[in-house]
Amino acid sequence: MITLYFPKNVVLFLIFLFWNICYATDRAQLFKDVIDKYDVRVAPFNTKADAAAFTLTVSLMSLRQVSEKDQTVALSFWLYMGWIDHRLTWNPSSYSGIDSIVTSSKYVWSPSSICLYNEINEDKCLTADKLVTITSFGWMTYVTSRESVTQCAIDITKYPFDSHMCSLYFGNLVETIDFLTIMEDQSGFFLQYYTESEEWEMVETSLKKQLFVGNNLTYTQLHFNMKIKRRPMYVILSVLLPVIILSVLNIFCFVIPIESGEKMGTSMAIFLTFAVFLTIINDSLPKSDNTPYFSIFLVTQLIISGVTVVLQSIVLHIHFREAKGEEDENKVHPLDASEKDTTSGSRLSCVKLKCLKINSKTLEKLFMICVVVIDFVSLVYFLAIVKS
Repeated sequence: MITLYFPKNVVLFLIFLFWNICYATDRAQLFKDVIDKYDVRVAPFNTKADAAAFTLTVSLMSLRQVSEKDQTVALSFWLYMGWIDHRLTWNPSSYSGIDSIVTSSKYVWSPSSICLYNEINEDKCLTADKLVTITSFGWMTYVTSRESVTQCAIDITKYPFDSHMCSLYFGNLVETIDFLTIMEDQSGFFLQYYTESEEWEMVETSLKKQLFVGNNLTYTQLHFNMKIKRRPMYVILSVLLPVIILSVLNIFCFVIPIESGEKMGTSMAIFLTFAVFLTIINDSLPKSDNTPYFSIFLVTQLIISGVTVVLQSIVLHIHFREAKGEEDENKVHPLDASEKDTTSGSRLSCVKLKCLKINSKTLEKLFMICVVVIDFVSLVYFLAIVKS
C-alpha cells in the first residue's frame, strides 16, 4: 500500500486556493444573476404604495471657512445615502454566505435627484459615480465625500461674540418626492470625525425634516442644522485690550501737571495712535452692511480721544489766562487809562472764574471725571449688548 504524504503548508495552500476559486465563482455568479439582469433606468417603485425608504447621514469633517462678506460657509463632510431596492436581493446561502457586494453606482439605480439646495457651486446634486454597497435584502448605501460652500446668513452685529445658525438643505429636486419616503429617525448628523476649528466653536447640531407644499405637491427636505460660535479670545487680546489700554492712557493725560508742558503733546500722541491703530485693525474686521457694535465702540473711543485734545486745550487756555491775570495784579507801577482798558477784560474773566470758584485745576478734574464715566459706560454698554 502506497501512502501519499503532502506537507502541511501545501495542504493549506490548496484549501485556500480552492476556497477562493469557489468564492470568486459564487461572487461572479451573484453579479450575473442579480446585477447583469438589472435595468438601471428603472426606479425601484411603480406607485405610491411602492415608496422606497430613504435615509441621509452627514458626518462632518471640518469647518474650513466662514465668509461674512459672501454670507457663505465652507464645509468638508462624508455623506451616506441609503435606500431600499427589492429587486437586488438574494439568498446568501446560495452564494457561499455572501451577504453584501460592492459595485459602482453606474450599474444600479440611485436617487441622483437628491440635491443640496443651498450649495452655491454647480455640483449641487449627487450624480457622481461612486461605490455602492448592496446587502442581500436590497439595502443600498452610497458613500461620497464633499467640499461644499453653502449659503448661511451671517449677522456680525455682535462681533466678536457672535454666533450663527447654518444649515445643509438636502431634498429631492423632481416631483417624484412622493415615491421616496425620507426616514428622519434613521438619518443622522454626526461629529465623530470632526476637527475643531481654531476660529469657530461647534456649539450644537440638529436634524429636522421640513415639508413644503407647492403646485399641489408636498416636497420634503432634511435640514442639517449647526450652531457655530466665534472664538473671541484672539480679537480680545489683539484688538479690544489695546483699545482699552489706550483709553486708560487718555484719562491719565489729565493727571500730567500743566507746568511740565507735556499735556497737549501726550494727548495728541494718543489721538494719533488711536487713529493709526483703528486704521490697521479696520482691515481685520468683517465687511458687512450690518455695522458691528464693536466698530461703534472703537469709533466712540476715537471721538473721546479727539474730545480729550479739545478739553486739554480749554484747560491750558484758562490756566494761562489765570496766570496772566495774577501777573497783572502784581504789577506796582501806575497804569494809564489805555492800559487799564487793555487788562480789564482778562481781570474781569478772572474775577468771574474766581466768583464761580472754577480754576484750571478744578476744570481739569471735572473733565477727567466726565471722560472716565463716558469710557466706563461705553465699555459696559458694549459688553452688555454683545452678550445679550
